[in-house]
Amino acid sequence: MKKLTKITGMLLGAVAVVVALSVYTCNHKIEKKLPKQKPTSATAFKLNPPFPGVDLPYETFVVDPTKPQQLTSKRGSQLVIPANAFLDASGQPVTGKVELKFREFFSPLEFYVAGVPMEYDDEGKETVLESGGMIELNATAQQQEVFVNPANKIKVNLLSWTKSSQFNLYDFDKTTGRWIEKGKDSISVTSNAGDQMPIPRKPVLASNSAFEIKDDTGNFPEIYEYHNVLFEPVNPAQCKISDAQEMRVKPLQNGEYEVTSIKGIGAYQQTQKCTCYLAFKKGKDYNEAMRHYQKKYKKLLQNQDLIRQKWDDYWALIDKYRQDEVLKLNPIEKVIRTLELNSFGFTNCDYPTSYPSGGVLPPNYVDESGARISLQNLVLVQLNSNTLFRYTGSVQYNPAAKNLIWGITKSGNLAYLKNEDIKKLNPHDKTQLITMHVHPKQLKSYEEIYKVIFN
Repeated sequence: MKKLTKITGMLLGAVAVVVALSVYTCNHKIEKKLPKQKPTSATAFKLNPPFPGVDLPYETFVVDPTKPQQLTSKRGSQLVIPANAFLDASGQPVTGKVELKFREFFSPLEFYVAGVPMEYDDEGKETVLESGGMIELNATAQQQEVFVNPANKIKVNLLSWTKSSQFNLYDFDKTTGRWIEKGKDSISVTSNAGDQMPIPRKPVLASNSAFEIKDDTGNFPEIYEYHNVLFEPVNPAQCKISDAQEMRVKPLQNGEYEVTSIKGIGAYQQTQKCTCYLAFKKGKDYNEAMRHYQKKYKKLLQNQDLIRQKWDDYWALIDKYRQDEVLKLNPIEKVIRTLELNSFGFTNCDYPTSYPSGGVLPPNYVDESGARISLQNLVLVQLNSNTLFRYTGSVQYNPAAKNLIWGITKSGNLAYLKNEDIKKLNPHDKTQLITMHVHPKQLKSYEEIYKVIFN
């Protein structure tokens, strides 16, 4: 075999490293307690959307109740519905089509816009429920209300921002306006590594370190397989391949190849090895290689794009309100909380938390012109907390936290203070005027409200 010549390429190529990620799955069940059936207080609350005509939309599904099925919402929740999950008013299984109306709540602003009360009397202590995830699911058959079959309960796998096991499940009783504790949810953590199917490395342009091998003798037909490609060293500084009497190519895992050059005869051989991946010259060779790659792995690539989009959507949802908390999560993990439904309506995964303290803002509100204003539906939100604190008078808050305050004027306009505004106030001056930003127009959608408060 003639000496094999090292060929120099013209372009720099990026080294793409495929990392095999191991799947971490935590599916620890939280031990279920007996439902306490504990109401909030003697005061009944009602759903009260504060902006007329503005609410969070429902998704509608129509299902055959005699068959098990799994539904996926636009925001990523999964409804796992067993057969015979619905009962009519007489307690008999429903057999006709059932219409489901479903929506998820992930943030204090969503609780606010929907008018969901979050107050809770924890054994005589006035608290607020911090949510790890909340859903509303209603069901009808032939426009008549249907009920949960306790022998075949529906489960909802809800995206969450926390792995904490301190949350309980609560059902909202619309008749009494109270939250009823119903035990525990279960938590699972999935890894995007488990979603990833191995895909061979895509073609790359050859760099100046790339070389090709040739067999001018025709004695080594296995070498001809690589006649139109170059070998790009994974680590050029450690690659000592040069002209040799014999070259061997051994495919490795993850799209890499081991190239071995052998010099000398008999016992006087000198062997050098180099780990490489395949590369192509700019132009026809590269274009044809890319077309072949995309055609061969079309379905696999499309599936990976869908999986990647789902993970991007999850992180966009989680990152929207809790940037600091997100830093505590593993970026390849997704937290799922499974809620088992005892009844239709609102089900919330929460734990009671105390009102903040340390500072007080008096209800002396003025607009930016100095005119007095009266506020309704006044709330405080601590960023990176999934809690909505409601007030009717003075606002208690923690000056060390990142806070937002907003309410609605008598004319229906949004009035708000951002964290930088609150930091300028004296947390102990009970006579000061609180100058609110008042949005000049009445807001007509959740998106408009979000942009004003959070942008």
